[in-house]
Amino acid sequence: MRTYIFTDRERRIIQGFLSGKIEMTNRDLSKVRSRVKLFERLKNDIFLYLELWDTVLLETAESATATPL
Repeated sequence: MRTYIFTDRERRIIQGFLSGKIEMTNRDLSKVRSRVKLFERLKNDIFLYLELWDTVLLETAESATATPL
């Protein structure tokens, strides 16, 4: 499993766009957007990862609060 999706540079570009500092027409952002549009499977994997993450956290929280018999 990979430990990241975006490079540090791509993260800065995306964060700049989301904070309003970079326009939608920015060339570098356009490259990232075109990749995001192409990778439907990646989107599905992200949702699967988040669902797994939530389940693992929930189980961890429940086991931490469970009282021993």
